[in-house]
Amino acid sequence: MKNLMKKSLLFGVLAVTAVYLTGCGEEPYELETNERAIIVNYAAHIVAKYNTKQPEGYKYVFVPEEEEEEPPVEEEEETVEEETTEESTETGEDEPEQQKDPEETTLTQALGIPGVTAVFTGAQLVDQYETVIPEQGNVLAVLHVTLQNQTDKSVDCDILSRKPIFLAKVNQTEKVTAELTLLMNNLGTYQGVIGAGESVETIIMLQLDAQKVTSIDQLEMSITSGEQRSKVVFL
Repeated sequence: MKNLMKKSLLFGVLAVTAVYLTGCGEEPYELETNERAIIVNYAAHIVAKYNTKQPEGYKYVFVPEEEEEEPPVEEEEETVEEETTEESTETGEDEPEQQKDPEETTLTQALGIPGVTAVFTGAQLVDQYETVIPEQGNVLAVLHVTLQNQTDKSVDCDILSRKPIFLAKVNQTEKVTAELTLLMNNLGTYQGVIGAGESVETIIMLQLDAQKVTSIDQLEMSITSGEQRSKVVFL
């Protein structure tokens, strides 16, 4: 019964379409594109409605009317503006001054403690100094510095407040920053009162590659304290 209904409906659609196309003895009417699309969509709708094997059912396909073709939009040419940087000599602006190497000075002047003279007395390479042990493969370089009070009054020697940074250059090749330790005689963190005519023994400690440094033949130090930067040659 269902098959008969399907066939009847399909036949009816085709018949109506044929009559519409041929007319009654008149010359066949030529359909426009959108008219043909309407008939095709309608026929497809009827068939799909009774087609149980088509779960998605009828899908409408829109066929737009013929539109005038729009002229292609010409892409605007991108213009790249090349920015030219004028040299400072042309603009009259001064170039930033390059950082200059500090002039060579003494350890006493670099530390800048009034009334106190700092004297380097020697260096040694050790595997351990008191409680300080170097990292594996390294060795400790201990630089001995004596602080002498050359006045007839006690001097409050507060190097810690100056926060000096010691950057050493050993044998013209190895560059290292001095170790920060909790030792009371560490020069970079020393605080104490030195009596008139008295002296205090302090140290600067470095950690060096044991394979590269087996002796200290040349030694110079860059000391930075605030905005002041000094160069001191120890050996």
